[in-house]
Amino acid sequence: MTIAQLQAEGAAALTAGDGLPNPRREARWLLARALGQTEAWLLAHAEEPVAAATEALFRTWLSRRAAGEPAHYIVGSCPFWGRLFAVTPAVLIPRPETELIVECALTVPEPERPRILDVGTGSGCLAVTLALELPGASVAATDVSPEAVAVAAANARALGASVRFTAGDLAAHVRGEFDLVVANLPYVPADEIPGLAVEIRAHEPHVALAGGEDGADLLRTFMADLPRLLAPGGHAMLEMGPRQRAGLRAAVAASGLVEIHRGLDHAGIERVLVLRKA
Repeated sequence: MTIAQLQAEGAAALTAGDGLPNPRREARWLLARALGQTEAWLLAHAEEPVAAATEALFRTWLSRRAAGEPAHYIVGSCPFWGRLFAVTPAVLIPRPETELIVECALTVPEPERPRILDVGTGSGCLAVTLALELPGASVAATDVSPEAVAVAAANARALGASVRFTAGDLAAHVRGEFDLVVANLPYVPADEIPGLAVEIRAHEPHVALAGGEDGADLLRTFMADLPRLLAPGGHAMLEMGPRQRAGLRAAVAASGLVEIHRGLDHAGIERVLVLRKA
């Protein structure tokens, strides 16, 4: 079959699938990954034949996607800050809004060789990106899931980043002070979990999503530990959802940290809370 014929077959298969919003676009994306090419290349080579092995791989991927499995788990990788990170069902798929933490981290004043801690590292996208963007940094990262730590460590090796990874509950086991602490902790409120898209609810790790009744349980717990972790003048950057801001006011006040910025995502939603230790 030709590339154009396979694209049409894929779009039809995904149209009959689990309510995907753009089956034609997804079929083209999956076929490009199966061929190891870009989507633009597909358009320029629409009449070229596709090898039987690639056809078989593409059809397997189509079946998995039609059943609701996230596309990034199917191909095994996801882009973040211009790099490809390996992802498995042990880790949350990196979201574009999490790149706001990197943007904020690169704009605040830091020492020449900052000490950085990433809590809830998941795929390691934040820790690895910061280690590569700030070559003088000393970066540590932790996650409650040993399986996630293994994925993150593999990403660090593949991308040539020096990061120290450990498994543990939040940062209770971490010692020392840091100039920058970043965290993308679970913040989906309990009443929103049933309404999540099936590809999120049924496939991504629940432990990386559920944030308790108002979505701020882990954020509040972690915020109480931040004064111990931050060096004087150090910054903390926490990702949150639109419903967590009110639930964190008391925790911010109790921490003694100063709120200096709120990062907005492309939809204008407050997504990153930036705090500073005096």
